[in-house]
Amino acid sequence: MWSLDETHLTLLKVGWRKKRRNTGRCPAESREERESVPRARMRIVSQWTFGETGGSKLCNMAAEADGALKRLLVPLLLPEKCYDQIFVQWDLLHVKLPQVFKILGAKSAEGLSLQSVMLELVALTGTMVYSITNIFPFSSWGEALFLMLQTITICFLILHYRGQTVKGVAFLACYALVLLVLLSPLTPLAVVTLLQASNVPAVVVGKLLQAVTNYRNGHTGQLSAVTVVLLFGGSLARIFTSIQETGDPLMAGTFVVAALFNGLIVAQLLFYWNAKAPHTKKE
Repeated sequence: MWSLDETHLTLLKVGWRKKRRNTGRCPAESREERESVPRARMRIVSQWTFGETGGSKLCNMAAEADGALKRLLVPLLLPEKCYDQIFVQWDLLHVKLPQVFKILGAKSAEGLSLQSVMLELVALTGTMVYSITNIFPFSSWGEALFLMLQTITICFLILHYRGQTVKGVAFLACYALVLLVLLSPLTPLAVVTLLQASNVPAVVVGKLLQAVTNYRNGHTGQLSAVTVVLLFGGSLARIFTSIQETGDPLMAGTFVVAALFNGLIVAQLLFYWNAKAPHTKKE
């Protein structure tokens, strides 16, 4: 029930004057009174749409579903910023998906160094575990989570297309177990810090292994140009964001080294752009 406020009194007054005018016993109403009618009607419509009448049931249902999902995931499984980034902004940072799709499309992982990908996985895991342990903002390390998932997928695909699917499954299980131990209170802080410090040599050795593989093959094989360029640009951007958001020199130094050696792979990619992998005939 609405109270008889000034708006409704205006409606009654204007309606009465219209009636009097139609009978010739009242002069025309003023401009302000005429303009007050549509404004009053708009207010009534808005009260009906978003009020107790349920005129926006679909929006309410969507909001309730989103709220239920958020209560389920936050904060047990995801931090709130992570939830917003994934389910509100839909920013999943799919940097390595082009590499995954290229391997699947060619049904081959030729040209990719398994040791290089595994060392990159070590570096990403160290960054993620170190950031979670030190309670850094999700915006400073969130991409490491998605890159880790995509990198471990690439590791499995390399093993799978080499005919070592069983080893690939065993690798996934072992990695999940190691990750749980690292994130548990059983792991001392000194070990986590050492793991983060090992990121620099892991990145250096990993990228050098890929560079040596490219040089020996004389081509980059199934290496995705999109992924390589995105990794290079992302590592450059992370130098500044890590300094601004964490102030941790270890984090910033890791991204500086990553940018340098990702730049090396980009240079090789451009150099071998027209080189193609030789087709091997199956017996």
